Amino acid sequence: MRFTRTAQQKPTVVAALITVLSGCTTGEANEAEQTLQIETASRQSIVSSVEATGTIEPIRIIEVKSQAGGEVLDLPVELGDNVERGKLLVRIDPRDVNNAYAQAKADLDVAVARFDVAERQLKRMQELHNSDIVTAEELESAILEHANANAALVRAQTNLELAEDKLNDVTLRAPITGTIVERTVEQGQVVTGTRDLTGGTVLMRMADLNEVQVRTLVDETDIGRLEPGLPAEITVEAYPDRTFRGSVLKIEPQAVVEQNVTMFAVLTRIQNEEDLLRPGMNSDVEVVIGRRQAVLSLPNSGVKTQQAAQQLVNALGIEVDVNALLREMRSGSETTEGMQPADDEPLINGRRLSEIQSLSQAERREWFQGLSAAERSQMMQQFQGGGRGEERRRDRPAETSGEPKPAFVFHYDEMGMLTLKAVMIGLSDFDNTEIVSGMTEGEEVVAVPFSLIQRQEFVDRIRSRSGLPGMGAR
Repeated sequence: MRFTRTAQQKPTVVAALITVLSGCTTGEANEAEQTLQIETASRQSIVSSVEATGTIEPIRIIEVKSQAGGEVLDLPVELGDNVERGKLLVRIDPRDVNNAYAQAKADLDVAVARFDVAERQLKRMQELHNSDIVTAEELESAILEHANANAALVRAQTNLELAEDKLNDVTLRAPITGTIVERTVEQGQVVTGTRDLTGGTVLMRMADLNEVQVRTLVDETDIGRLEPGLPAEITVEAYPDRTFRGSVLKIEPQAVVEQNVTMFAVLTRIQNEEDLLRPGMNSDVEVVIGRRQAVLSLPNSGVKTQQAAQQLVNALGIEVDVNALLREMRSGSETTEGMQPADDEPLINGRRLSEIQSLSQAERREWFQGLSAAERSQMMQQFQGGGRGEERRRDRPAETSGEPKPAFVFHYDEMGMLTLKAVMIGLSDFDNTEIVSGMTEGEEVVAVPFSLIQRQEFVDRIRSRSGLPGMGAR
C-alpha cells in the first residue's frame, strides 16, 4: 500500500513518510493508492440530521361493518373515493329486518291487548273480593296475571324499538369524512352481521388522508438524538423533486431487532391537504437535529474521537498523553471561547460526563462497579449510541445535538513533527464537524485514516522505523 501527501505538506515530512510507508507495498500492488490529506478549518453551514426510510400510512383506519346480515343490494362507492361523513356506502337487503319489525309490531299489539284484559280482570276481582264473593287466592292470581301482562308489554315495546333500529342497520353511511382505502365486498355478495358469532364481514376500510404518517426504523445509535416535535423533511419516489414537511410525533418504546440490529420505530406526522401522499408509498425521512450557519468546521476525516485518537497514537508511536491533553483542555489552558461551562455538564455520582470520558478503561471499569442501578441507567442514557457500529464511527466524530464535547486532531508542530491536540466540537453532519474551540480559521490538520492500523503488519513496520518525525520505535 502506498501513501502520498498533498503538495502543501512539508518536504522533509513527505520524504520520510514515503520512505516509511513504501515498505508496505509488498504484495499489495493492486491496492488503491491512499493519501494522507491535509484539511483546513473553514467556515461551513452544517445540518445535522438522522435519515431513515419507511412507508406512508394512514394515522387511523376505520373498518366498516354491518350489524345486519344479508345480500348487498347497493354499493355506490369505489376504492379510492373521497366521501363526506353521512354519505351512503352500502345498502343491504332489508327483508329480514322488515320481517322482524313486522313481527315485533304484531307482538306489541298482542301484549297491549293482554295487558288491557288483565287490567280489567284485576279491577273486577278487587270489587268482588271487597264484596266477599271471591277468595284472596283468586285475587292474588289476578294480580300475578296483571304483572305478567305488564312485563310482556314492556318486552314487546323494547323488541319493537330494537326492530325499528335494525331497519337502519341495512343502510350504512360514512362514519367520517375520508377516503375508501380498501373495499372487500361486491354488489350481490351475502355478508354476515356483527351480531353473528363470526363478528361480521368487513365491508370496507376508510381513512382520513388529510394527515398521514411515516413509520421508520431508526438505529439505536441515533435514537437518543431524536425527540417528538423535531422537524422532518420527507421525499417520496412519486414526487422526487418535491419535499414535504412534517414533524416527529413519537418514538415507540419497544425495540425491533432486524438482522441483529436493534432499531426503534419513529412516527413522523405530515399534512397532506393536496392528497398527494398515498398509503404504501416508499419515503425517505430526514429528521433535522440542528443547523449551524457559517461556523468554523473541519471535514470529518480530520476529527477523531478520544478512543480513535488513543488507538492511532499507540499504533503510530507518537509520544503524547491523550488523557493529559484532555485534562489540560478542561482545566482552561486551551481556548474556551464558545465552550459550555463545565458546571452545566451532567453529573453522575459526583463526576461530570467529560471527566468520565477522560478516564482510562481500567479506571472507568472500577468507577462503574461502584454505581447504583439508577446511576448506571443515567450513565447509559448519557452514553446512548455506543456499543455497536464502532467501525463505522471511528473515522467520524459522534453525532451530537450541538452541545460541545471533546475530540482530537492531528497536526504538525513548529518542528514539523506529527502530534495531537484536543479541541471541542459541536454539531456534525455527514461531511463536516463544527469546531467550537481549540482551532482558528485557516489552521491545518492531518487527516490520519483509521485504516492505517487495521493491518498488524503495517503497525509493526511503522513502529520499527524512526525516520518519520514524531514517530519512534517503542
